[in-house]
Amino acid sequence: MSVETALEYWRQLIAASPHGCRIHLTGGEPFTDWPALIDLCRRARQEGLGPLEKVETNAFWADDESLVAARVRDLDEAGMGKLAISADPYHQQFVPIERCRLAARVAETVLGPARVQVRWRDWLDEGFDTDAMSDAARGELFARYAAGGRDRFNGRAAREIGDYLPLRHFSEFADKVCGDVLLRGRGVHVDGRGCIMPGTCAGIELGVITRQSSVGDIWNALAKDLPQRAVLWTLCRSGPAGLAQHAMEMGFQPRHGYAGKCHLCWDVRRFLAARGAGDLGPRWMYEVI
Repeated sequence: MSVETALEYWRQLIAASPHGCRIHLTGGEPFTDWPALIDLCRRARQEGLGPLEKVETNAFWADDESLVAARVRDLDEAGMGKLAISADPYHQQFVPIERCRLAARVAETVLGPARVQVRWRDWLDEGFDTDAMSDAARGELFARYAAGGRDRFNGRAAREIGDYLPLRHFSEFADKVCGDVLLRGRGVHVDGRGCIMPGTCAGIELGVITRQSSVGDIWNALAKDLPQRAVLWTLCRSGPAGLAQHAMEMGFQPRHGYAGKCHLCWDVRRFLAARGAGDLGPRWMYEVI
């Protein structure tokens, strides 16, 4: 996503949010293009677009104390509210935990502890790199942390962790509807091609920003056309269990059990995406995970 495109999305999100809009820059990993990240933040502040609630990173780049301090100061001057650091057993398969610790320590010195957010603090204190573990041992570790209820089982998490946890028949989630999460959640995620997704539900498209369709247009169309959008409508009214019942009419066969409603939802959505159902995207997410 170019800086110009990101600024336009930012403007549209603010214009479509009469009660206020806070921006959270995340990824992917925004620090993979540091010049673009800091340029975006500075230009947004110059335009008065804020507030920039937080910038999130896995700290892969944080291998030098002076570099961390300089970048955090630059982001602070550009209007960043908080620096969020992703530290958990999953990320530490790929990013050394000492980089997360360095980033947190230096950022707290520059910004103050209240403006540094870490997922998760207990792991930052006690954790370790997980890259050398066997797949089985790593899966058991992932599941042990996930068992505390801090995760949603979408994507790779559903595939690789779900079966390590206690499983329940899909019918036990019949009372779990998703209207508030999908349509009235605290935020949305906008990806590089303008796809708008609920903040906690990767792989569900609320709409796609184009030259002909702004964020405001997408909200208005969603309010008008929701009953015609089968996946969204079903999830809002009867949740993942209702979506499973719908998919069973098309040949879907539920697994022997699921770790939670999101685990069930992902399994059903993968089945429906393979059959061309609307509202599900980006398509690569269902094809490669």
